Amino acid sequence: MDNFFSISVLGTLVLLLVVIVAVQQFQQNAQYREIQDRLREIRQAEMLEQQSLALRSERSTAIDPLNQLEASLQGRASKSLSMEELTFVDNARKRIKTINSTLVSNRQWMGAPFDLDWPDILERIPVIRAAYLAANFAERPENEAPQDPANPSQTMAAAPGTVPNTPS
Repeated sequence: MDNFFSISVLGTLVLLLVVIVAVQQFQQNAQYREIQDRLREIRQAEMLEQQSLALRSERSTAIDPLNQLEASLQGRASKSLSMEELTFVDNARKRIKTINSTLVSNRQWMGAPFDLDWPDILERIPVIRAAYLAANFAERPENEAPQDPANPSQTMAAAPGTVPNTPS
C-alpha cells in the first residue's frame, strides 16, 4: 500500500509538471503569434511607405520635364504649345493623377506641400497653364460654352476623340 501511494504521488507530480509545461507552451505560442502579427503589420507599413516614396519619386520625374518645358517656353518667349508638347503635358497630367490616386487609395496622401494635385502643379507653371488652356479652348467644338481660363477646375464635356477641356 505504501508503494502504491508513492507511485500515485509520483504520477501526480509528473502529471502536474506536464500540465504546467503544456500551459507555458500554449502561452509562448500565443505570444509568438502576437509578435508575428505585429511584425507583419510593421512590414506592411514599411512596404506602403517605400511604395509611397517610390510613387513620389516617379511623380517628381513627371514634374521635372514640365518645369524644363516651362523654362524653355519662357526662354523662347512662346505662349503656345506644339501638338507634341500638348500631348506631353496631357500624358504628364494623366501620370500625375494616377500616382496621386494611388497615394490616396493607399492612405499615404499627405497633402500640400508634400503632395500636390494636378491643379496645384499647373498653378506653378503659368506659361504651360495658359498655353494648355488656350490649346484646349481652341480645340473645343463650336456648340460648347467657353471655359473660363481663370477657373481651370470648370468641367466641360469633350467631344469624342478630342482632348478634354479641363486640366484637372
